[in-house]
Amino acid sequence: MKKLLIFTSLCLAFSVAQAKTLYVDNNGGNDNTSYESNSASNPWSSLGRAAWGSTSLSSTNSGQAARAGDVVIVRSGNYNTSSGTGERYIPVYNPVNSGTSGNPIVFQADGNVVLSSNTNTIGEPLIGTYGRSHIVWDGFILDERNINTKSDTGPVVVWDSNNITIQNLTVRGITSSWNDNHNAIRIERSRDSLIRNNTLYGTRNAGRNRNGSSIMLYYSNNITMEHNDISDSSGGIFIKGANGGPFIVRYNYLHNIDAEGIAIGGVGTASEQHGAQIYQNIIRDSNAGITFIGYDSVSPANIDVVNNTIYNCSNGGLFFKPNTNGYRDLVFKNNIIVGNSRGIQGEDISDLSSMTYSNNLYHNNGSTARVNYSNYSFSSWQNNFNKDRSGSISADPLFSSTANNTFTLASNSPAINAGVDLLNIRGQGTSSSITLGAHVTGNEIIGVTNTPNVPPADVAAPSPAILY
Repeated sequence: MKKLLIFTSLCLAFSVAQAKTLYVDNNGGNDNTSYESNSASNPWSSLGRAAWGSTSLSSTNSGQAARAGDVVIVRSGNYNTSSGTGERYIPVYNPVNSGTSGNPIVFQADGNVVLSSNTNTIGEPLIGTYGRSHIVWDGFILDERNINTKSDTGPVVVWDSNNITIQNLTVRGITSSWNDNHNAIRIERSRDSLIRNNTLYGTRNAGRNRNGSSIMLYYSNNITMEHNDISDSSGGIFIKGANGGPFIVRYNYLHNIDAEGIAIGGVGTASEQHGAQIYQNIIRDSNAGITFIGYDSVSPANIDVVNNTIYNCSNGGLFFKPNTNGYRDLVFKNNIIVGNSRGIQGEDISDLSSMTYSNNLYHNNGSTARVNYSNYSFSSWQNNFNKDRSGSISADPLFSSTANNTFTLASNSPAINAGVDLLNIRGQGTSSSITLGAHVTGNEIIGVTNTPNVPPADVAAPSPAILY
């Protein structure tokens, strides 16, 4: 047994040692180059050659494609393909190989790499994964006007996969002709994955509702969504159907959204109740901030909504849709909710017994709450429903500015150290004090953490978020 273990370890070490940096360059590359001969001076010419191991999607070659531990550097240029899968859940550039733990396959854009398709199939995603693990897609530009998609999918899809990272993308969407799901990034039947630092805008469905959210999840677990800038879309982030969790939604900047910045639907199932943590997001200038949808009797459940800033939402900061039977253990703490039509919009619900509110700040909302078709001031909300009686305040938070996304606080703000650190964000214990809102220290970066890739010349991207 000892000899076998030694032999296995040596084999693994040899495999990792053989990992390569591979190159793709459509200006002078050659797809006839073998995997072994690929180098910076001898690149392939197409992305398909790196992902499929051949130039044919229907005739892949795993031995000639990127392998575990490899990094594929794709040089600047416009890369178009006429290949298509014809399936809404299988990306065109689905890698033929998977990576391994600690040795992912990384597809990385070097400069402005624009991907497009002109397929004759019924429409499919362009990048992502189907049935793969330990893959990273990093830094590409996708303009959906030049990608053949269809209903219930989008340019980027991760399906039946695990340990996938989607980062540093710029996705310019379209307004679809269908009133079905239409997303920039869709995660389905997947787990243990990360969506971060993407700039997503212009994704809408015909109905301009949350089904046109830039990021959508179905039947997935342990997904983190962080540092994304999402704007000018039907919806921001929608955790939709039958997801066990857990989920982390943090440091996102969501603005100018037709429906809501974040929508929480099926979080929690009869057998899985891992829940979600939604913290340090900024949501502004949208129809609603965070919406909860009671699809069934078991979800959404075990959700902590902590240290978010929700500003100027025309139909409510926190919005609750019937039914309430599945609402269980929803906690709202340390949030700043300012300038909305209603701080809490629960017009169609009457049962708030599963919700805990404390240490929140409300200011300049049309009403603090609307429940069961009646409006409530801050004091009447406290007295009638026994909510927000511990540590919550009605006061001007004294933002340094609300222009250019600057929601840091003045030194004399009543929000400073007015909260209790439920999620131990500061690392000083869950009973320590914490400043309310998304900016706990004032130095956090909310939104993308670097300058996103520049879209094609004919795409007018919104201004990037101010980096904190």
